[in-house]
Amino acid sequence: MTFVPPLATALHITSSATRTQLYATGGEADSVQRYDDLVKWFSSYDKAFVSPKFEIRPSTRGGLETGGYGAFAKEDIAKNDVILTFTREACVTLDDAFADKDCGEAFKKLAEQAGPGADTVILAGYLAKEYLLMQENDKREKEGEKATNDIKFGAYLRTLPWERYVNAQEHVLFWEDDYVDNLLKGSLAYEDAVEIRSTVKYATKILNGIISPVVSKARGDDENEEDEGYRFPWQPKPEKEVSDEMIDGLEEAVRGAFVICLSRSYATLVDIDSLKEEERLQPVLDMLQHSNTPNINHGNAVGEMIEVKASVDIKKGDELFNQYKGEEDENMPYHKFFTRFGFVPGVEEPLADMIAERSTIFFPQRAAI
Repeated sequence: MTFVPPLATALHITSSATRTQLYATGGEADSVQRYDDLVKWFSSYDKAFVSPKFEIRPSTRGGLETGGYGAFAKEDIAKNDVILTFTREACVTLDDAFADKDCGEAFKKLAEQAGPGADTVILAGYLAKEYLLMQENDKREKEGEKATNDIKFGAYLRTLPWERYVNAQEHVLFWEDDYVDNLLKGSLAYEDAVEIRSTVKYATKILNGIISPVVSKARGDDENEEDEGYRFPWQPKPEKEVSDEMIDGLEEAVRGAFVICLSRSYATLVDIDSLKEEERLQPVLDMLQHSNTPNINHGNAVGEMIEVKASVDIKKGDELFNQYKGEEDENMPYHKFFTRFGFVPGVEEPLADMIAERSTIFFPQRAAI
């Protein structure tokens, strides 16, 4: 199983990458209760297992100062001890999008028309739609009404970085246009950042036609439409025109969904003979921070079962680290790590400061005359 940039097909990127939470300021610390709820929800799946020695709390890489969380050993964990097990059922996949009662058929049609390059767009669209419906549930419950939308991955969605700095997440997709121009123009990262932002803006327009009608209906925005008048039984009901206007919150939800897919999804081998991979979001496992010297390993144990084990003896209180890719890889320059994942491996200072100071990671050195 390899961590890869989910826009690989659309943007012609083939390398995998690591994820290290960026030190950032200005964000509020997430509630620990959300992560307790996440583990409880995750454990409810058939064949899922979470070791009683496992817990999620503020990471040693910034912790509450940045809003970043990680996984830890509550007790000593011996080498080869199983820490997590789960199946594909607990993961967010394209099958969830295609089976969605609201947008599944539209997502299938998009996949047929656009091919594999649409996988990330579809996954992001599904996440964004579910997130917006979850917000409507919360609003109804706050007003003393009954929630009407069934959200399969609700506990997971509440822990994801829908906004800048949540769980210390930074990303160029969260930036304003003038901020990108003022900070990145002339840097190695500028063209890449503009391309990613442009791709997501275009995808948002496509997803608007799929998601907006569903969310508008959940909000009751179409309840007061004018009566269409009398129709004879043999007269078909006229199709409603889909507006190009973005509904409130859609752009932000889609942008957050793309950041989630770019920074957290995995490409998992599903067919050894054809080497076919699928893009997945894998709850709980994606809470582990990156290290170039990890203390866990994971892979397909039997069939679709994912098994996470300790690769060394881990002491009580130690943070659990995963490695998505070695930091010495020359195929993914650090400025590309930043534009796609919002971080630079091994860098703990705010990257905006590094860019402003014209770090050589982002700005090439001029040859001496």
